[in-house]
Parts: sequence; C-alpha cells; structure tokens
Amino acid sequence: MADRDRALEKALALIEQEPSLVDSAWTVCTLAPAEVEFGQAAKSRVHTRLRYELTRDGWERFRLWS
Repeated sequence: MADRDRALEKALALIEQEPSLVDSAWTVCTLAPAEVEFGQAAKSRVHTRLRYELTRDGWERFRLWS
C-alpha cells in the first residue's frame, strides 16, 4: 500500500472518530489526479510551467516552458 493510501485511510478514520473536525455543511471529496500542472511567475518575466504525470514508478516531471 502506498504512503498516500495509508495517509488517506488515517485521515478518514480520524474524521469518522471526530465528526466535529468537518463541518456538516461541507462536502468531503477525495481526488486521485493523473497529472498536475504548476506555473511560477518570475520578476524577470521568464515564467516556469511544469507538468507532473503519474506513472507506474511515481510522478514524472516535464518542463513545459520557462
């Protein structure tokens, strides 16, 4: 079992034990992304954009532009 899965199980168990931790008006969602993109601005205006893709071996990083 992956560390992420263990952490999720622990968090869900904690919420079940202490329902007051989550407001009853909230909706609890679990996301399992296959890819994520980040952009970082720079004063030089040479911005960096990265994409991470989930593979069998873990997350692989791709530089889209900078």
